[in-house]
Amino acid sequence: MIALAKTWWSNQRHVWGGIQDALCEWKQQDAPTFVYLIKLLIASLLAMWLSLFFELDQPRTAMMTVAIVMQMHSGMVFTKSFYRMLGTTVGIIVSLLIVSLFVQERIFFLLFMAVWIGICTAGSMVFRNYQSYAFVLAGYTLCIVGLPATLHPEQTFYIASTRISEIMIGLICATLVSDLIFPKRMWGVMLTNVRKRFNDFSDLLRLTAAKPDDPSIQSVLPKFIADIFSLETIQASTGMENDKSRLYSMQFWQMNKEFMEVSTSYHAFDQLLRRQRKTGHTKVVALLNAIYLQLANAMTIDGRSTQSETDTLQVAYQLEHFRSRFAEEVHLARKQLPIALEHYERLDFDTGIELLSRLTEELYRYTNTYTALTTLQLGAKNITQEPVKIVSHFDPLLVALAGIRGALALGILSTIWILTDWGSGVEAITIGVVTSTLFATAPSPKNTTIKFMTGAVIGTVLGYYCNFHMLTHAQGFLMLALALSPAIIFAGYLTTRPSTAPIGAATFVIFMSHIGFNSTYNANPVAFFNDAIADLFAVLMSALMYGLIDLSSSRWSRLRISKALRELIIRCCKEPQLMSRTELENRARDLVQRAGSIQQASEKADKMVIQWLLSILEIGHAIIAIRENIQDIDNPALSIPLNAVMDSVAELHRRPDEAHRQQTIKAIDWAMLTLDEDLASLSLSYENRRQIVMMLHFIRSALLDDESVLVANAQAIREVA
Repeated sequence: MIALAKTWWSNQRHVWGGIQDALCEWKQQDAPTFVYLIKLLIASLLAMWLSLFFELDQPRTAMMTVAIVMQMHSGMVFTKSFYRMLGTTVGIIVSLLIVSLFVQERIFFLLFMAVWIGICTAGSMVFRNYQSYAFVLAGYTLCIVGLPATLHPEQTFYIASTRISEIMIGLICATLVSDLIFPKRMWGVMLTNVRKRFNDFSDLLRLTAAKPDDPSIQSVLPKFIADIFSLETIQASTGMENDKSRLYSMQFWQMNKEFMEVSTSYHAFDQLLRRQRKTGHTKVVALLNAIYLQLANAMTIDGRSTQSETDTLQVAYQLEHFRSRFAEEVHLARKQLPIALEHYERLDFDTGIELLSRLTEELYRYTNTYTALTTLQLGAKNITQEPVKIVSHFDPLLVALAGIRGALALGILSTIWILTDWGSGVEAITIGVVTSTLFATAPSPKNTTIKFMTGAVIGTVLGYYCNFHMLTHAQGFLMLALALSPAIIFAGYLTTRPSTAPIGAATFVIFMSHIGFNSTYNANPVAFFNDAIADLFAVLMSALMYGLIDLSSSRWSRLRISKALRELIIRCCKEPQLMSRTELENRARDLVQRAGSIQQASEKADKMVIQWLLSILEIGHAIIAIRENIQDIDNPALSIPLNAVMDSVAELHRRPDEAHRQQTIKAIDWAMLTLDEDLASLSLSYENRRQIVMMLHFIRSALLDDESVLVANAQAIREVA
């Protein structure tokens, strides 16, 4: 009996443990989605009730606003609401201005409108995050307010005031519900992402040291590049959330800057080891890898990444201990070098040690900043100077083409409207402008627009069924809410998944656009189908424009980005004002991020862009280091050969081919021979000379690599050089 009882109790504990595990998994994975859908539904219905209570014309505008700004996290809702209000206000002011100027001249009105849409589309390409979204709003708000006003000029101010009132109600409902009902703070998400990035990078260091030939390593680094900008987006959303976010924002920016430097130094060292293995310098590789393995172990606890704040502090201590004995480890490694080692092999070893030393120092600074942020400690580890934030850098031609594309979409739809006297022309123009501006910054606008069309079809079907089969029987607010709730929940669920988010957004926008209730029920089947056809035609036109002027996935645009990256090296070599490492990192990574290559790293053209990014950062850092060591030296015997190196490197990146590559290698050899002369005659300290020689040798080894992007893509480069 006792044995049976023990067995029963053991089984019950096992069952209860399984239930607890299932509940824990549901809480982490599915509960946030469930809570989000409930909040979306409550905010949408609250916005509808308030709009009906104040007898506004279109409660659906308030509900659509809720759907657009509602996010999983409160900080994102606050930030998106702020910039939506800002963009909408600017758009309404411009609408009032051009209606007052061109109300009787429809052609001039549409021309001015096309120019404004083009400017706003270009602005959305220049800025990032929610600043970009504000430009989009300023653009298509002109359609929402300005176009109806051209049909009824006497009601321009009334239309503008009611639309902004409806939008305000939507924003207020979204922010209140998001902040009061199960709020989910961005600060916690940011800390989670910071910890994950630190742990993943620690794992990458350990994997590289243990399995240097693992092919999966090369696919990991682009992910870290993308993380820098995704974390910047998170940080931008936390600023309006709480005081803690603002208190630690400086440390966050500093940590992002330091991680950019760490990831570049890691890649430079990894590439140097790869080249040494390829050339058969096995002894040098073994000695460098032995020291590197100690660094990787210092970043972990018992062979694993950190799991708590205590582990983080332990890693910081281990790194500090490794730094203190780094010189001793290098000294021991030098003793093991063969006496008959060739000159360039010894340079390989010295260059590897220099890169390892730089990586160690950068990891130490990054770990200390990370420790201070994750343990929420200020004081000794606080930042003492303002870190450099990520700045915008873009290709003006691509931005101009994006603006032209947006203006053309409006121009074509407006021409069709005027020539055919299309009754649903205003609807088509509005949806066409929304899709041609909203997806301009997407990694693949054409594919996103196709998904949007799928959602538009779903929204049309739901709108038809709701209009003519459910709303006709709805009596009172409760029945109205019951009729609309299924579509709201379904569209909201689609937006929670990245793969179906455009479909969900289109479902919500089109469904709300065709709902036949205002302050009274008014749904006309003929008008409904005309507007539905206009919506689908407008989305199809946007997809066509994205296909004709493809700035995201075309080979030409990728070559333009590659050229812009190479121009950064030319600036590093030629400009009198020396570019800093941080500025180079910011500009290069921003160019690649805007191109969407990080999100499409599996594509061949995008792989080329990422390879160019890494090559530019490697060589650019070396150029900057050389110029920093010679900027106070005025000796023709030294400046002439080094200036020749700068000119050759710049010319190689301006017109890449085999002849310029060989010319650059010869210029580097000349400079290195000059540096072998008596230091006193060069007015150069031993440390400066060592730094310059190491960086020259690093550039030389990169140019000798037949697998480098400079060699592999020389023909494609010359097409846009």
